[in-house]
Amino acid sequence: MEKTKGYYSIIQYCPDFSRHEMVNVGVILLVPEKHFVAARTSKNNSRASKVFGQGSFDPARLNFAKSSIEKRLRIDKDRLIKLEEFERFADARGNDLVITKPRPVRVAEPAQELGRLFSELVQHREGRRNP
Repeated sequence: MEKTKGYYSIIQYCPDFSRHEMVNVGVILLVPEKHFVAARTSKNNSRASKVFGQGSFDPARLNFAKSSIEKRLRIDKDRLIKLEEFERFADARGNDLVITKPRPVRVAEPAQELGRLFSELVQHREGRRNP
């Protein structure tokens, strides 16, 4: 299958932006040519608990923020399918979740690529060493 240009952004939890300490909690994939924009976020907050401490955040609030991004992408899909609009959306986030600048990626099957990106960039694997 032929690949087309897409973009991905990482959703990061950052409880204290002045420290620039972040944990990846999700990924967004945008493929304008295929009219695809979707996010996949972690279903638990174990990585944030491990890095920032269990009592350092409200898990329900973090889960709500993650699901709100996913919902907003579904609701505003027709508008956010344009890269410029997506960039405005990402820049407008003002809570503990940060969306990185979109990075290019070649995509054949958007749903599969979203899963691959999530696995590579978000999921914590036992025994995996971080550089």
